[in-house]
Amino acid sequence: MPELPEVETIRRGLEDHVVGRAIRSIEVRSPGSFLGDPTQAEGAMITGLERRGKLLIFRLNNDHALTIHLKMTGQLIWKAVEREEELPVEVDNATLPFSSSDPDDPALESDENEVVMGGHPEEAYLEPLPHKHTRVIIRFDDGSVLYFNDLRKFGRVSVLRADQVADLPFLQAIGPEPLERDFTDEYLSNQLDKHKDQPIKTFLLDQANIAGLGNIYADESLFRAAILPDRPAGSLTAGEICNLRDSIQETLELALRAGGSSARDYVNAVGERGTYLKTANVYHRQGLDCNRCNTGKIQRKKIGGRSTHYCPICQK
Repeated sequence: MPELPEVETIRRGLEDHVVGRAIRSIEVRSPGSFLGDPTQAEGAMITGLERRGKLLIFRLNNDHALTIHLKMTGQLIWKAVEREEELPVEVDNATLPFSSSDPDDPALESDENEVVMGGHPEEAYLEPLPHKHTRVIIRFDDGSVLYFNDLRKFGRVSVLRADQVADLPFLQAIGPEPLERDFTDEYLSNQLDKHKDQPIKTFLLDQANIAGLGNIYADESLFRAAILPDRPAGSLTAGEICNLRDSIQETLELALRAGGSSARDYVNAVGERGTYLKTANVYHRQGLDCNRCNTGKIQRKKIGGRSTHYCPICQK
C-alpha cells in the first residue's frame, strides 16, 4: 500500500491536470469499486485536490466531493485525449501504457499525447485502455479522461456531500498529518503515554496515532532517531520524543523530494519510480553494513507482524 509520500506525489502530479476541469460523465464499470451517486459529480468542476492520510479528495463546486483510495493495487491514469488503444512504454523494468518512449517522437509535441499516471504499474494493466481492470472512468468536458484501474478491487472511488468528508469513519479514525502544525512533541508524548507497553514500531504504524506513516518510513524514522523499533513506547525520554518527531518529518520531507519509494514498483503521477530507496538507511538493507556506525549489520525481524529493519548497534 502506498504511504504518505507516494500519495502526496500523485496529488501534486495530478493537480495541474484536473483542477479547473468539469466532469462530463462518470462510467462505473465495477459497482463494487464505487460508492455514492455518480450523477452528483457530473457537471461539477474540480476546484481543488487534497490529501488526508492516504485518501485523495477532489473538491467540487457543487457542495460535493469525489474521493479515491488506491489501497493495494489501485492506479490512476489521466490522458489528455481518450483513445481506444495505447502503445506500451518501458519505465525502468516495468512496461506502462504510455503513448511513446522516444523523446524525439514528434507526436509527443502534441498536447493530445499527454499522459500522467500514479499508482501501481501491474503487468496485468498492460492492455489497451480501458481494460478488464478499469473500474471507473471519469471523463472531462475538454475531452480528457481519468482512469481508475484496480487489479484486486480493494480501492474505492466515492461521491458524497462535501460536509460529509470530515465525518468519514476512515478520516475520523486517523491521527494528525505528520507534516502539519498539530503534530507536536506534546501530542506525540501524550499518545505514547496511552500506548506505553506497545513497541514503538507498532505505535508508529497505527494510523490512529499518525496519518499516512507506513512500514518503510517508520523504519527509516526510527533509524534516524537512533531508537530501537521494539522498545516500549512509554520508555522514550522527552529528548527522544522530540528527536523522533523531527526524524519523522525529516524522513518524509526527503521522501517527498525523492518522489517517494520504488517499493512494489510504485510510480508517481508521470510514470517515474520514486528514488528514496536508493538512499534508504535500513529498509531492505538486511545484512549490509550500517551507513552510520559502520560496525553494525542491518537486521530484519517481525514486530507486530510487520518486517522491521534496524541497526542493533547504533539504535538504542
